[in-house]
Amino acid sequence: MSFFLDAYVLDAIRDGRFDFAYGPHPLISLLLFLLIPAVVWFLYRRTTRPITRRWKNLLIGLRSAVLMLLLLLLMRPIITTFEVNPQETYLAVLVDDSASMQIADVTGFESRQQAVTDALYGENGIVAGLADRYQVRTFAFNQSLRRVSDVSDLTAQGNSSSLEQAMRQVAEQLGGLPLSAVVMISDGADNADTDPLLSARDFAARQIPVFTVGVGQEQIPRDVGISNVSASQTILDNSVFDVQVDLNQQGYSGRQLNLRVMDGETEVASRLVTLGNEGGRRIELEISPDRKEPILYELRVDEQDGEIVLQNNRYQFLVDNSERPPLNVLYVDGHPRNEFKFIRRAVESDTSLRLASYLRTGPGRFYRQGINTPLELSGGFPTRVEDLYQYEAIVLGDIGRDFFTDDQLLMLQDFVAERGGGLLVAGMLDDAFVDSVVADILPLTLNRSDTLPAYLQGGIRRGGHATGELFAPRLTAAGEFSELLRLDSDDANNRRLWSELPTLQGIYVTGRAKPGATVLLEHPALQYQNQALPLIATQRYGSGRSMSINTASTWRWQMLMSAEDESHERLWRQMLRWLAQGAMERVSVSFDKPFYNAGDTVSVSVKVLDAEYKPDNNASLWIQRSDPLGNSVDIAMEWDINQDGTYVSRFVAADEGVYRVLVDVASAAGTGLETEKPAAFVVTPSLREFNNAGRDTGMLTRIADIGGGRYYDLSAAQQMLNDIDHVPGAYSREVQEDLWDRPWLLALLIALMCMDWMARRYRGLS
Repeated sequence: MSFFLDAYVLDAIRDGRFDFAYGPHPLISLLLFLLIPAVVWFLYRRTTRPITRRWKNLLIGLRSAVLMLLLLLLMRPIITTFEVNPQETYLAVLVDDSASMQIADVTGFESRQQAVTDALYGENGIVAGLADRYQVRTFAFNQSLRRVSDVSDLTAQGNSSSLEQAMRQVAEQLGGLPLSAVVMISDGADNADTDPLLSARDFAARQIPVFTVGVGQEQIPRDVGISNVSASQTILDNSVFDVQVDLNQQGYSGRQLNLRVMDGETEVASRLVTLGNEGGRRIELEISPDRKEPILYELRVDEQDGEIVLQNNRYQFLVDNSERPPLNVLYVDGHPRNEFKFIRRAVESDTSLRLASYLRTGPGRFYRQGINTPLELSGGFPTRVEDLYQYEAIVLGDIGRDFFTDDQLLMLQDFVAERGGGLLVAGMLDDAFVDSVVADILPLTLNRSDTLPAYLQGGIRRGGHATGELFAPRLTAAGEFSELLRLDSDDANNRRLWSELPTLQGIYVTGRAKPGATVLLEHPALQYQNQALPLIATQRYGSGRSMSINTASTWRWQMLMSAEDESHERLWRQMLRWLAQGAMERVSVSFDKPFYNAGDTVSVSVKVLDAEYKPDNNASLWIQRSDPLGNSVDIAMEWDINQDGTYVSRFVAADEGVYRVLVDVASAAGTGLETEKPAAFVVTPSLREFNNAGRDTGMLTRIADIGGGRYYDLSAAQQMLNDIDHVPGAYSREVQEDLWDRPWLLALLIALMCMDWMARRYRGLS
């Protein structure tokens, strides 16, 4: 019998809205329905003419069905439903107008936007059907909400989707009107930082049901897309940037594709990639910018056959290759050494580093090199914080404990822990340093020489000693992949180049590596406390970094190689850059996002430190920003009351392209402050709408369930026109609808009676 029931009646039975107006107690009704077939069976025990059991069962069934249906009608079945007075209430239709609606994944490769347009305004469109009963207000939403009047107002250009904001804003705009229901048509992809279920609960509390309509496929079967790109300057080479690409794919496992980095229409880098299992993977490329300025590159992925989403095959990213002041490194050594001479030679042609050195050449005699002013280092190792803090890294060679005062060592500790500078010890420390703060900073424990095993005592100062023999250093697992010790970006070439380096001679003996330290290079044979003697080790210390190099013979990597080989130069430049790059700047500019999309709010933060690298709350800052069209504006920055030394500026980025900012700082905290600080950021086309672009049926269903409405696929949206009138709301009234006079019930009764009569006549019964 349920075959003949329409969906409306079935839904009413399922929801408990079906009842009988004249029905007796449910148990009595059940007994009456069970009694009818029993009585009919009793009457058919004997017939005027003999018939088979099969025919008898058929006749009993037909007569019972007729009598049970008559009893059903006599009990007056009704459905309790709700209705609103036509044209007296409003209904809001929210249409997703974000960029993901461009995706052509609906039947017949129709775009989501076109499918929604047809469903809304086409033949038998939803809007026309709703307008017969409600005063309809249609809105388009992406990151914001706007009123639309017809199909031409839908553009599918929004950079993001905020379901929660759309519902909240429509509640604000129609808050004073009798709103009966809200209909939201979307793919459900919400990439805002808000929870749409909160607004759904608010509507439910006001008895305004929320109906959701989903569009698009739940899973995109074939797609290759760029989800993110980041670029950072490497320490391998001052002119090289690492580009990390996050690539997602579905349906193309095993396929080869080409990744290309373009500067305008010029290809600057490429890589052939073989796709693995479905999902995401990270790919790395290297680029060398050809000019000192912020450069906008575009990453391109070749279009694949049958690919559905093409918008995520391109991605713009910014590389800020602006000229920067050199990193200042202070080198202090107790006597002239080959190591010092070759280190200075390694960095002298590197414009990103300035090596200021203070070298003891004899009793009471010192030699300064690389100084900026005649007064720099004139009194030896700095005794004032502001003098020491002008450097980003400090290198100590063979130097005795008596070279430093206690205050200088404490200041050195603060230099690393508080200022965030780097400390490298590249010489042999005497026993007097064991109980000093230097021992705390270093990544290796310092032991007194007389506590070492006999075969390790004396170190390389003993000519034939084991610690003074030639050896080929061994890269640890961490060292093999460390950026500090990279001779080539390719792993195989890096291992080969290391195997070709000349042997070293002599190693300083220290204790074991500390728990937080990382050993990068070690002795291949000598051990102490069951651990290979560390040759190069690093660790974090406070805000800064520390490093230990336990040999004085790295100069052999240059002296014993061909003049064209730059392995020694490269290694030392990388190690010094690594030490210095982490140091804090007096003025630092940061943005709240790595990139922006048109219409986003940009938040620029500037951190200002005084000469002792403490937050400066008394500075005066102005920011000049230039947009991609060349327009400039100067505004004062505001002090952030919640963060000492931090100043902020916020504005909306309206156009795509590269924005440049120049921060002008005037400080009352002393001299030496960099008065101008440039920075840049990029506003790119959004990819947020094309990552995980499948229809989020779960989200749309939860919104409808919490909001007191129902969820529909777009193909079944016409069913909503009938259902929306029968869902209880703040402006609906309860009514009872009779079922006994339904045409299909009358037709069913006549059909059953005819079948009963024909069956009896066929068998010759009265």
